Amino acid sequence: MAVYKLVHFSSLSHTKRMDAEYYSPRFEPVLRKLGLLNTVKLKHILVEPVKTGHTPSMKNSSYYKPKAVKFIKTDNLREDIINTHDIQYLSEIGNSKISRSELRIDDVILTIIGATEDIIGRAARVFSNLGRANINQNIALIRSRLPAGYLVTFLNSYYGREQLIRLSRQTGQVNLNCREVEELSVPLFSDKFIFTVHNLNNQRHNLILQSEQIYAKAEQLLLSELGLRDWKPRHTLTYVRSFSQVKQANRMDAEHFQPKYEEVLARIHQYSPKPITSFGSQVLETIKLDENKIYRYIEISDVNTATGEVEFTERVAKELPANAKIKVEGGELVVSKVRPTRGAIGVIPNECRDNGVCSNAFVVLKIPSPEREFLQVYLRSTIGKTLLEKPCKGTSYPTINDNDVKLLPVPTIAQSKIEQISHLVQQSHTARRESKTLLEKAKRAVEIAIEEGEERALEFLS
Repeated sequence: MAVYKLVHFSSLSHTKRMDAEYYSPRFEPVLRKLGLLNTVKLKHILVEPVKTGHTPSMKNSSYYKPKAVKFIKTDNLREDIINTHDIQYLSEIGNSKISRSELRIDDVILTIIGATEDIIGRAARVFSNLGRANINQNIALIRSRLPAGYLVTFLNSYYGREQLIRLSRQTGQVNLNCREVEELSVPLFSDKFIFTVHNLNNQRHNLILQSEQIYAKAEQLLLSELGLRDWKPRHTLTYVRSFSQVKQANRMDAEHFQPKYEEVLARIHQYSPKPITSFGSQVLETIKLDENKIYRYIEISDVNTATGEVEFTERVAKELPANAKIKVEGGELVVSKVRPTRGAIGVIPNECRDNGVCSNAFVVLKIPSPEREFLQVYLRSTIGKTLLEKPCKGTSYPTINDNDVKLLPVPTIAQSKIEQISHLVQQSHTARRESKTLLEKAKRAVEIAIEEGEERALEFLS
């Protein structure tokens, strides 16, 4: 059934907006709830106006080398997370071109341009461990007088996201400008509640740091066991290969014969390697989708390349892409066949036990623990990425095939070390899940404060 709403001309003149989406009945409950509270426009609590960054000319290599300052783009910003795993850098010269948007501790940054409304409105808080960083034109920088942990939680809550979607303009892309962001209504509660939420955000960040440190221990343990802790792949400019080697590989591209591959393979072969499928089996079961059924779907972008954490989206089958074909039940190890060296390698969450399906752009492996976590660390390490890079074909979107993954050599190490690595990975994932629980708890507390009052929200938190 079509939904429509009549809007007086005087309202159009007042807001200077004529797009129908802005007046959608969808947003009325949010506006009504906020209208009953003590709120303030974001623009009235800013230290300085909201601004965006910029992208220095890609044609000038001196703007990007040598690396000095992290350059944050839309793909790097998730819900209260800044993913620096696969991040681009600016040089000092490049950063000087956009120095006005260099980030400071307790800044809040927000995505304002994206293909869909799911992409815009992602907010994250800047902590000291980020180091020096700047942003491009698709991200807004907010410096306010509110505690940053409270503001970022509100922005990521239902009432923050819905307002940002309403304020956005939906043309070829969904986008917001800085002045529109400043029109956001922010509810003000007591200092006690605001700082309780702010401190929850601090606790969440500490858990994320803890998760990263524990995972790093697992990776260092593996590399130390192989005597490759300080090994870094070297890119050699010139080397010679015979015609028989070219014929055997059925490849003529120079990259495939880089000496770094032989170097790491020689080290791995000292440890009686086995093919990866000797640890388990490949999942090939395709699923026939019921077009009206809701499935828990996983694609490459759902794998956090920094942590290996895998999320899913719930979608009706008829909205799924054509490559949503592989049935998963939770616990499978997935390895991306597209740009495999970016680290889209993780374990399917157990929540996918019912109606789980993933893209066939993954190789899906059914491998029991503790070998599963050991293999995840191995494939995401410098060594694993180097081995995954060797068989890659293509330029813009390097790809590998199922056999390239199934036949990857895996070194044989002591079972006690495998179990130790697995335990560390599981500890890391536990800390990450706890951090996510704190985020959801803080968001829900803000929503309860808006819907039922601050006292009820504090009871919920206690």
